[in-house]
Amino acid sequence: MKKLFIAAAAVLLCAAMGTSVSADLVVEPNDSFFMENFGDIERPYGGDGRKYVLTAETNVYADPNGKVTGKLSAGESPLISLYYTDKNGGQWGGYYDFSGDDELLWISLDGLEPVYDNYSFSEEHKDEIIEGKTTEFESLREEGTIYLWKYPGSTECSAMEKHPDNFGSYISRLYTDKQGGKWGYVNYIRGETGWFYLTDPADPAPYGEDVSAGAMTTESDLGENGSNGMLAPILLALAAAGGSGVLIACMKKKEKD
Repeated sequence: MKKLFIAAAAVLLCAAMGTSVSADLVVEPNDSFFMENFGDIERPYGGDGRKYVLTAETNVYADPNGKVTGKLSAGESPLISLYYTDKNGGQWGGYYDFSGDDELLWISLDGLEPVYDNYSFSEEHKDEIIEGKTTEFESLREEGTIYLWKYPGSTECSAMEKHPDNFGSYISRLYTDKQGGKWGYVNYIRGETGWFYLTDPADPAPYGEDVSAGAMTTESDLGENGSNGMLAPILLALAAAGGSGVLIACMKKKEKD
């Protein structure tokens, strides 16, 4: 029990450091295919992953080209975080199924298109996005709730009721929309990533659709150290680490302050 407490305390310490260190804690699965093919499996989007548009019912596999274990209905895929190319050039996407035994499962990505997301937006507007840190918005201040958007024009956002006073200093990319609105991207702020609408960070409807009370808005209010919402992810990480014994880097945690 004492050793378990010490291990839990160590992970909690690592999580607490996440407010100042933009690393992702990734606990790798205890999976035979993963372990045997570790060098050929990629994680190009870090802890973010991407979803794909399933145009028809799709088989789910225990391993690429292995046993079919189930099916996914047409719609959006689970969050794909691992990528593997088989010997025939087939593209596979791996995801974690946390609804059962926390299995690593795979679907074929051949012919699938990713759901439009920040990666899609960034590619589409790469010539309009200015890269690099800026001091232009360091003095930006807001007393109330501000919104961190998946990408400019998205209907998904996190409502940050508590946030750093100098949130404007976290910006690493700038974008100006067709209406002249200014947007700033942050790759890490209190466990979050996304775009602030710098013209008015408190505006819940930059393009006219108020999402402040909608289902697509995630509240971000954990208290001063943001530890409440991290307990469940930490316990899950501990359980996964115990099963795999392989701890590689930091898993992105939703630390909302």
